[in-house]
Amino acid sequence: MAGSAGRRWFGTDGIRGRVGKEPMTPNFVAALGQAAGKFFFKKNPKGKILVARDTRESGPVLEAALISGIRSTGLEVESVGVMPSGAAAMVGKEKGACAVAVLSASHNPATDNGVKFFGADGGKLADSEEEAIEALLEERHPPTIPHGQTVEKGFSCPPEALDLYRNRLKAAFGGKLSLRGLKIVVDAANGAAWFTTPEILRELGAEVEVIAAEPNGKNINEGCGSEHPEKLIEEVKKRSGWIGVAHDGDADRLVLIDEEGGKVDGDEVIAMAALDALERGKLPGNAVVVTVMSNLGLDEAVTARGGRVIRTPVGDRYVSEAMRKGGFVLGGEQSGHLLFFDASPAGDGLLSALKILDLVVRKKTRLGELRKKMKRYPQELTNLRVRHKPAWETLEPVARAVREMEAFLGKKGRILLRYSGTENLVRLLVEADEKDKIQKVQEKLLPILEEHLGESKR
Repeated sequence: MAGSAGRRWFGTDGIRGRVGKEPMTPNFVAALGQAAGKFFFKKNPKGKILVARDTRESGPVLEAALISGIRSTGLEVESVGVMPSGAAAMVGKEKGACAVAVLSASHNPATDNGVKFFGADGGKLADSEEEAIEALLEERHPPTIPHGQTVEKGFSCPPEALDLYRNRLKAAFGGKLSLRGLKIVVDAANGAAWFTTPEILRELGAEVEVIAAEPNGKNINEGCGSEHPEKLIEEVKKRSGWIGVAHDGDADRLVLIDEEGGKVDGDEVIAMAALDALERGKLPGNAVVVTVMSNLGLDEAVTARGGRVIRTPVGDRYVSEAMRKGGFVLGGEQSGHLLFFDASPAGDGLLSALKILDLVVRKKTRLGELRKKMKRYPQELTNLRVRHKPAWETLEPVARAVREMEAFLGKKGRILLRYSGTENLVRLLVEADEKDKIQKVQEKLLPILEEHLGESKR
């Protein structure tokens, strides 16, 4: 997968690709490990890099290659096997690792894999750090990388690492978190959280049923998890008063299902957490950080209670960067990438779930009631294939039509027009307080976009 601007390989969530094709080949991943090892060796010659993976069939081979590359630089490596990325970042920080590397392609199918890095603080690397690793990668010398490295297959992690994670989560709630009385269905996406999330929820007192928790290397994210919550919704509806919790492959995402089977996305989770924090005076700067894709209903809910919403480009790394710079502790994406910096600098689906489940317990109410505090605006996203990608603001007919429709929507709606970073697409997001208004905007803009950008107009 092509990287972001200024970077050839790194995208917004590490390096990803189809297994067997560069960059997801053992040789490339070994070279990546060597480059990352050189970078972190300069920071700490006596350091250790902690390595984890999700349940993909390609994981052990690529992990062995990555470890070989890192060890060729003189750094120590510790593998914790299959572990959610947020858990690995937390454990790495607890163990004093100079970095954490996770092999995962998140919500992508098993045919893909990827590598992402976290720093010593448990947070994602800055763009400049990834660019430095890429520069070292371009100087790679594959013959210097030793072969013969093996890793243990299977889908488990060391008990000691799981204990560290479990204890750190409990500490985030002052050791007083109890979920006794809650009934939860977990969809583990046949991924990295297949064991950890159900185990920890049960230990905290919840009654737990589990689906998609039988990884075989090929079924990660397959018709399940946060991207495909339909089965989870069915399971919740079969029961009375249960809550659904869904993750993606590396469990850095969270999607909740309320007691009636309604899907609760990242915007609603942020709204619930923000309103609670504002009420308790525990939201630094009275601000949350989200991306340009987040629903206007979130802005209305937060600002009505004295808070403010800060928006960034799409990508949780940009949310994280803005949070660090501003000293904020709550942010995330509509997709379910959520950040609670008061507990961890990394996205962690289980931590995010615990934050809301704790709120349900403290408020002695139902998730379905809590989510009513945010009224979602109707929102529609349309993708249009394009022949080229000029700055649309320079195309006067397009810019004029957008201005006209923005005036039509006023403060009760918005238009977001942006190009895909990886495909020849322009994405039109229209949001309004009434669906009829969305349709009117689409009817006005789509023909103009097709005429001036569309692939069919070559």
